[in-house]
Amino acid sequence: MSEIFRSLLLRYQNYFLEFYQLLEDKNITKSNELAQASMIRDFLGSLPEFADAFEIEMSISTKIDDLESIWTAQFNEDGFSVRAYTLDGLDELNEWYFHYHDDIKEYEGNLFTDGDWDLFLEEVAEIDDQGEKEVNVSFVFNV
Repeated sequence: MSEIFRSLLLRYQNYFLEFYQLLEDKNITKSNELAQASMIRDFLGSLPEFADAFEIEMSISTKIDDLESIWTAQFNEDGFSVRAYTLDGLDELNEWYFHYHDDIKEYEGNLFTDGDWDLFLEEVAEIDDQGEKEVNVSFVFNV
């Protein structure tokens, strides 16, 4: 993990933790993913450096008919990505995103300021399962 990678993880650590907490607060984590969710919380709290390949992901999605909205954070040895996007049939619309590529030491996106992150997290906080909406939370932890 490069110094830039680590620095960005530390810079956005509180937002990652808040995103995790919002997912946990939904109380819809599948029982077979509870251990992975706990390991993700520990990773986000301490941000250890892994010597080998790793894959960590947490996401929440909503679906009504063919319209699916997804908020996700993915971390691996190559960098990390945080996104919110909507799928409408075959079309994909990026709403929020932040990608860091460790191999080229570059990042891109529109999730830079505290205000941007507040809006992203507010969207997640407002997710509910009222009406016809299907809501799913997913956690992946492979180290």
